[in-house]
Amino acid sequence: MRTFALRRGIFAAILVFILTNTASAQLEGRLFLEKDQYLTGEPVYLNFDLKNNGTEPVQVVSGNSYSFCGGYQIEVLSDPSPDISSCSPLGTGGSCMSGGWIIAPGETRQDKVLLNYEHDLSKTGMYRIRASRTLRYGPPSAGLATSASALQVRTEGQFDIRVEDGKDESLTAIFQPYVADLNSKDENRQREAARAIGSIAPPFLEDSILSMLDLPAARPFALIGLRHLNTPRSREALAGIVQGMTGYSYEKEQAIKYLSEMGDKTYFPLLLAEANSHEPNQARDYVLAGAQLGGEDAMPFVRALLVDTSEFSRANGIMALPKTGSRDAVPILINLLRSPNPDFARLASIGLIQLSHRSPYEAGRWFSDSPSNEYPLWSRWWLTRGDGAAIYGPSQCGGILALE
Repeated sequence: MRTFALRRGIFAAILVFILTNTASAQLEGRLFLEKDQYLTGEPVYLNFDLKNNGTEPVQVVSGNSYSFCGGYQIEVLSDPSPDISSCSPLGTGGSCMSGGWIIAPGETRQDKVLLNYEHDLSKTGMYRIRASRTLRYGPPSAGLATSASALQVRTEGQFDIRVEDGKDESLTAIFQPYVADLNSKDENRQREAARAIGSIAPPFLEDSILSMLDLPAARPFALIGLRHLNTPRSREALAGIVQGMTGYSYEKEQAIKYLSEMGDKTYFPLLLAEANSHEPNQARDYVLAGAQLGGEDAMPFVRALLVDTSEFSRANGIMALPKTGSRDAVPILINLLRSPNPDFARLASIGLIQLSHRSPYEAGRWFSDSPSNEYPLWSRWWLTRGDGAAIYGPSQCGGILALE
């Protein structure tokens, strides 16, 4: 009965997609899943078809499906609240001037997105998926249809899926085609296979993930896979990347970030050395990584930055305080609200929210233009509630409550 209900729900969702496109629309979009039951550790793809029902070709701005340029909005019920939280980014940006399709009359273009790449589907149970995709289009003569007057096609819907226990023998068969595609001469196939393997990181594929480090198209996903594995071999491989590369590189930066999230303090001296080896105006990410891995052990290093002669170093120290998850960081940040440097005061305001998951402002606001006005509020809260207040680390995302 439940399976029937799931299938009926998917049929209804597909119907919604069709009905949400106006009858006069030249383009018709469809979002769908291949099935409604999956195993834990199995790749789950959201598929997208876009058909040109008109008599003229159109050019569509498709962008990168895994960036905001791709037009996807995907929410999985188990995800953190879409409302502002302690781990919400402070802003996004970028350009979507490139990437597009020319679709002939009657032609259908297809695309798919790996949900496991940005969403956690690793536990058994029911998941509700809400998805939409909005794309701009126009005649090919309009270039990539980036003008404000470009037409839009929007496809949306909702799915319910069940995730059940998966055994290694079943998953081995499921991943066999992905492992084979790592040897493909088609870089796109190789890249997507690496994305699936690295995003899910089955323990029985540790050797394959390590071998992906030797494939340029697969290497970024190898780093992700090593992070998810979090085994002695994977941590040592990431440390080898950090130690083996001089100067700046995106891969080295990612390796340092992932090491900081894996909790093995054996690598704290390595990250600390990296932070100290960079000029203050280039050291921020390394400082934050060292603070996150070191926790309380990083506090002496962070305190030293706060009194450094370089403003960059002091700013790095303020941003590093909440990364330590240390209760001792709270009174330091409260005092920094009165800093004559308004940027330092704003960083302190953000840090207090990250550490306490509380804010003196209404929902949806991170900070004000006058952080010094917060000082009496935070001081009173710390004096009256500080002893029993929960203090959170950087990986403990959550909603933000009112400052009592």
